[in-house]
Amino acid sequence: MNKLIIDMNETDILNNAIHNLEKKVPIKWNWSIMGLHQDLEVEGKLELTLNEKTIILNVEIKKDLKNHQMFNLFKYNNRFQNFLLVAEKLFPKVREELRNNKINYLEGNGNAYINQEDIFIYIDTNKTIKQHQDKGNRAFTKTGLKVVFHFLLNPELINQKQREIAETANVALGNIPLIINGLLDTNLILKLKKNEYVINNYEDLLNKWITEFQQTLKPTIFKQRFRFQNENQEWQTLQLNTEKTVWGGEPAGDILTNHLRPEKFILYTKETTKDLMINYRLTPDVEGYVWAYDMFWTYKENNDIAPKELVYADLMINGDKRSRETAKMILDEYIRPNI
Repeated sequence: MNKLIIDMNETDILNNAIHNLEKKVPIKWNWSIMGLHQDLEVEGKLELTLNEKTIILNVEIKKDLKNHQMFNLFKYNNRFQNFLLVAEKLFPKVREELRNNKINYLEGNGNAYINQEDIFIYIDTNKTIKQHQDKGNRAFTKTGLKVVFHFLLNPELINQKQREIAETANVALGNIPLIINGLLDTNLILKLKKNEYVINNYEDLLNKWITEFQQTLKPTIFKQRFRFQNENQEWQTLQLNTEKTVWGGEPAGDILTNHLRPEKFILYTKETTKDLMINYRLTPDVEGYVWAYDMFWTYKENNDIAPKELVYADLMINGDKRSRETAKMILDEYIRPNI
C-alpha cells in the first residue's frame, strides 16, 4: 500500500475510513496521490479490489460536507469518472442525498455507498464518529452567532463602538470583545489598525455562520410547529404583522425568486403562540409543515421576509436540490453584488 503524503488531517480521514471499511468488507486497496502536473481538484486515486474485481476511484477528501459544498460535489461527480467522496463525518440526510444522486461516498466510521461497475458496497449501520468541537471560541456561541449575523447584515457595524454593537445585536456589552477576538483567531476578520477591522472573506464567514447556526443557534430559537387550519390556505394571502413576523426559508425564497413552490413554511416571529394561531389561522401540530422560530435580529426591512442572508441559510440547511438552486439564485442576485 502506498503511504499518503498529503495533509495530515486528510491522511487520517482516508486511513481511518479505509480501515473501518476493511472490518466489514474483505477489500484490498492501493492509494496514489495526484502528480504535480495532474488535475489537482481531487486528492488522488484509490484502487479498490473486491471479489477479484478492481475499480479505480477519483477521490475527494473532506473533514465533513457542508451544504454549500454540494454544488462542487455534483460538478466533480459529473466531471470525474468513478468519483468517490471520503469524509470523516456525513449526516444521515446528506448520505441519503448522495445516494439519491448516485454519488459514491465513504465515511470515517466505515459507512459506505460505492456502486461502480462490478462492485457494490452499501453500509449504513455504523454510528457517526463524534467530532471534537472547540467550545472556547465565543464567536460561535448562541450569543456570538447573533452578533456575527449583524456583522453579515452590515459589515461596517464591526467598526462601531462596542456599546453600539451590543445594543444593535441586543446582547451584553461584555460579549463583544470576546466575539471579535474569536473571529480574529479564526482569521475570519482581519485587524487593520487599532479598533478597525475588515471581514477577510465574506462568503467564508457566511458559510461558517450557517454551519454553526444550524447546530447551535437555530435549535434554541425554535418555538413550535403548526399547520394551516384551512388545508387549502393560500399562504401568499396572509397579512403578516411585519414588525413582529416574517417569512423565512422556502416561502421567502419563493418571494425573492419565484422559483419554488413551498412545502415547508418557516416563520420568524416575536408574536406569542396564541397570537400566531389567531392572526394567521394556525393549529399546533407536532408534525406540522409550518415552523415558528424566535426573531433574533433587530435589523428592519419594510417587507414580509427575513434578511436575505438568513433566507439563503435556511435554504442551504434544507439541503435538497430545489432549495439549493433557489439559494444560489439569492446568493448571486442579492448577496454577492453587495459584498
